[in-house]
Formats: sequence, structure tokens, C-alpha cells
Amino acid sequence: MRILLFDDHKLLGASLSVAILEHDEIQVCDFVSEETEFYKALEANPYDILLLDINLKGVSKQNGFEILKELSGKFPDMKIVILSSYDMPLYKDKAFELGAADYINKSVEVEDLVKNIVNIGKTKPRKEDEVLEKLTEREVQILREICTGKVKKEIAKDLFISERTLYNHIQNIYDKLQVSNTLEAYNEAIKLGYIEPLM
Repeated sequence: MRILLFDDHKLLGASLSVAILEHDEIQVCDFVSEETEFYKALEANPYDILLLDINLKGVSKQNGFEILKELSGKFPDMKIVILSSYDMPLYKDKAFELGAADYINKSVEVEDLVKNIVNIGKTKPRKEDEVLEKLTEREVQILREICTGKVKKEIAKDLFISERTLYNHIQNIYDKLQVSNTLEAYNEAIKLGYIEPLM
């Protein structure tokens, strides 16, 4: 099996590549940490698996999701796996919607990573079980506003809605996230991916 790994962390990527190659099932595991190297490798070599990080800030103009969207279908014989430290249901759902074959957390043991890679294609990818009802786009917008610390009167004015409508939206958000205050909502929003963590 031939693997290409694209990650912005050079030490992690190089170490992981070496560890993966210690397994008999893997014949090639090329590691690249720059966008130009990445596309050159794709054009020059056939790969069975692409391991792709989400956060490629500083080494690519695109993030992992954008690259996934671009490459899905372009290389039909290559399976794309998101390998990320972001363990968020929304991120996982988005990856599968864009065509990822799997979504694996970076905290996984190398042996389990290789096992998952080898088994790709044998089972259909499944989305994360949805326990919470998803927020609407408007609710996400309001959630982000209330998490900035703005007073509700100011938020209502900025969004051209009444304060009563704003309070109704906030209550719906709290109900869907199963929280009771802004701090809990903020923490749950980070966990679920509604608010992006600091890169």
C-alpha cells in the first residue's frame, strides 16, 4: 500500500511516516509539509491513501477540507483520510460529506492507524452519531455573537431583530446544546465545532 501524508508539523509528520513504514502492509509512506511538494507528489506518483491534516496554516493556501473537496473524484483510486487533532462531530460530518474515506484523530496509536488504513474500503464510512439537534445558520450566527461578550441589546440591533426575538433564539440554542448559560454554550460550541478553536 502506498501512502502520502500532508501535514504542517514537520517533526510529527516525519516521525509518523517512519512509524507507518515499519508495518509490512505499507510499501511507501511519503511525507510532505509544503503545498508545492504536495501537488508535485500527487502528479508524480500513484497513491492508495492520502492522509490529510485540516489545519495547514502557513504551508498551504487551502485547509484540509478545501483540498479534500478539490481532490474528491479527481483521483478515483486514492482514498482520502482526514488525520486531525480536532475531535469534533461537525468536523467529522463535514469530512464525510466532502468525500473522506475516514476521519481519524491524531491521538490514535500507530498500530490502530495502520489497521484503519488497511481496512478502508471494506466498510462504508459512517458519520458521527448525532445526539444533539443541529443549530440553524441564524442560531450559529447568534451563538457567535453572544460568545463575543456583547450586550444583548447591541446584538439585537446589529442583527436587525427585536430583543424578544433574540432571547427566543438564545433559548433555542441553549435547549439544542443542552446548556443553561453563555459560558456552557461557548464550551459546547467549541467542542462541536460551531466556533473554531484558535489555530
